[in-house]
Amino acid sequence: MKIYLVGGAVRDTLLDIEVKERDWVVVGATPEAMIELGYKQVGSDFPVFIHPDTKEEYALARTERKSGTGHKGFSFNTKTNVTLEEDLKRRDLTINAIAKTREGDLIDPFDGQKDIKNKILRQVSDAFKEDPLRVFRVARFSAKLKHLGFSVDKKTMETMNDLSGSGELESLPKERIWQETYKALQEKNPEEYFKVLIESEAIFKLEKTAKIDLELFKSIASKVPDPELRWASLAANFDCNLEGLNTAFGVPKKIQDLNQVFEKLIQFNTSHQSEVQSYEVLDLIEEVDALRRSERFNKAIRILEAGKGLVSSFQVSWEAISKELAVVRPSSQKLKDKEISDDLRQQRLKIIDGMLKKNG
Repeated sequence: MKIYLVGGAVRDTLLDIEVKERDWVVVGATPEAMIELGYKQVGSDFPVFIHPDTKEEYALARTERKSGTGHKGFSFNTKTNVTLEEDLKRRDLTINAIAKTREGDLIDPFDGQKDIKNKILRQVSDAFKEDPLRVFRVARFSAKLKHLGFSVDKKTMETMNDLSGSGELESLPKERIWQETYKALQEKNPEEYFKVLIESEAIFKLEKTAKIDLELFKSIASKVPDPELRWASLAANFDCNLEGLNTAFGVPKKIQDLNQVFEKLIQFNTSHQSEVQSYEVLDLIEEVDALRRSERFNKAIRILEAGKGLVSSFQVSWEAISKELAVVRPSSQKLKDKEISDDLRQQRLKIIDGMLKKNG
């Protein structure tokens, strides 16, 4: 039995990037031997084991054979005669196909170190095209490593284009697409994720009418690190068909709701470039449930403020107004039903009117 550190931990160490997690591959072992050593088996597709102390993942060396469609259409061989090189060959990119021994020696049969030096994202082999999820993984690594100067190798991009045209992307589970997308949205250059998906035509296979303003998205993303806000900011481009993208990328409902609030804020600002009435402000606040869902509303405001040119000239102080309105209470305990709602509305209109005049 031999154990090697593999994947992202080796890559990030060579790139002098903080290592967030470590994965290991075990050559020459059986599931029974791992369990006897105290490892806990997890995973239904192939044997992965959790170390009893470190809780890190140890996977038996394996080979893969395409046996169906999509990301999970594979059969696996984890027999003890599977070599380390065979295991590394099934991986997506050369920079992810480097192993390290316990003694610190690097094993690099596919020249991953050379590609790290040349800042290239290159497929390990033609087997790359067997897993459609790799299109999204490469796009994510592009977002992760763009600030270091990395770019996608020409042949790899051609393979990604072939994958996009194969019909395989449509078979991917939406939750897996969103997992890759959410990770990409946390990287230094999330716009590169969408740029690569556009260049590989993958995004158009998921949503034919997708239009993303990469420069606008980049500008907003540089000011808001929150991945949820970054996704919602796509709505700053009215032509992007965010509703279609939400469906195609499997976006959680919570983030879709944030999208809708942000869209309404933009639409309001676009249609009120010079002046606004207090009742219009209150109508919007009530429509998006800003007083009860203040955290969501404030997130939408943050995106609005980060987007150059998205804020109208008179600048409604949305956050200040919503805070003032939230503490309004009925002016008399004798009021009932509709009288209460009418009273609250009149008080709130008066507050908004005063704040608009003050800001104006």
